[in-house]
Amino acid sequence: MKNPHLFAMLFATLLIAAGCAGKSVKSAESSGSQVPWVGQFKVHRYSLENGLRLLVVEDHSSPTFAYHTWFRVGSRDEVPGRTGLAHLFEHMMFKGTSSHKEGEFDKILESAGAEGENAFTSRDYTAYVQELPSDKLELIAGLEADRMVNLVVNDESFKTEREVVQNERKFRTENSPDGVMYQEIFDAAFTKHSYHWPVIGYEKDLAGMKAEDASAFYRQYYTPNHATIVVAGDVDPARVYSIVRSKYGSLAAQNPPTTPIETEPAQTETRRKRLKLNIQVEKMLMGYHIPGVLHEDMAALDVMQAILTGGKSSRLARALVNTGIASSVDCYDIEDKDPSLFIFLANMQKGRSATQAEAVMLREIARLSREKPSAAEVERAKNRIQFGFYEGANSNSSKARFLGHYEAVAGDFTLGLKHYEQVPKVTAEDVQRVAKQYLNPNGRTVITGVSK
Repeated sequence: MKNPHLFAMLFATLLIAAGCAGKSVKSAESSGSQVPWVGQFKVHRYSLENGLRLLVVEDHSSPTFAYHTWFRVGSRDEVPGRTGLAHLFEHMMFKGTSSHKEGEFDKILESAGAEGENAFTSRDYTAYVQELPSDKLELIAGLEADRMVNLVVNDESFKTEREVVQNERKFRTENSPDGVMYQEIFDAAFTKHSYHWPVIGYEKDLAGMKAEDASAFYRQYYTPNHATIVVAGDVDPARVYSIVRSKYGSLAAQNPPTTPIETEPAQTETRRKRLKLNIQVEKMLMGYHIPGVLHEDMAALDVMQAILTGGKSSRLARALVNTGIASSVDCYDIEDKDPSLFIFLANMQKGRSATQAEAVMLREIARLSREKPSAAEVERAKNRIQFGFYEGANSNSSKARFLGHYEAVAGDFTLGLKHYEQVPKVTAEDVQRVAKQYLNPNGRTVITGVSK
């Protein structure tokens, strides 16, 4: 998905604009609570005795619902030598269980009219998503509960999916200039933290894995107390709770291992890497270290992002695209659980060099650090964030994605709401301060792609 973290930011901003409240209100269900959300919508929160979390949003605008299962495990939880295991196991989840043969899961959902069946793995979580007609709630809950504990992990299925992932890696990383550069910027910017390695893993690690590794990973992390179910759409919250409790309530909780994750030391000098790639024009990625998703400065960084590359009138669009140096320019702050990167990217015009783009970016960053942006720029950035959400975030799946994302990276989606309540309060002085504090020229990582 294109820039999912920006999407989450847009969603959260709408919640703020709609006047969401941060306090929970006890519902008629003694086992749950309600959190006021967009307009008249509420999030119904439940927790089963085995630790499974359930979030429900009732919306009867269409006779469908989104059903998401979010596991709080990603590539950050892997260990050296077994990188890519979280993503590889995502593929394994579509194999057979002791109750359903391989292929039956997809066939049943297809017959039920499911849409958007998918899964994705990040540094911090793994999610499984579908959207179905409103009368199929009990069906999908039963299927998902089944594969949470009854998946068949054997040598044959493991080798098949490992080969699929190895081919995916070749296509998306090894044979993709953008994929190679994205891998390399994290490889260079992180020396200790597990964000260092790619979500898809290293080829040598994938080749060395066995079915036993996947089986152990499954037992450790795919447990009810390590998961959140999110249901949004044409449903009754009390009925959802009843069905989920009947399907998942008997599943046993497990204590997942605590994987030691090293703190990344401060970067005090520029790191560079020049890659010869199969491209016609030069490319560049430039990354700066920023805090984790819940840090109080993230709101100001979001506004700074919009000022720098939000639309044709943004500073870097005028300085790089309008001048003919680059064909496109963008930047985004990666909202990971732990401190991550604020990344600038640019594609050059033919005959122009990435070095030129870097010099222009550094000039504009230095200007923003010296001089606060105008009130009009700040207001335009906030308006753009709000408009972007209204234009594209109105589906059951988008609601479920916001809730699942923040429940996974923050441990509580309401912390995500509170975080983004700060966006309307961001001032020009805040933007100037974060530009100076985080976009330090001595702490950047630069990856340049040039033609072979």
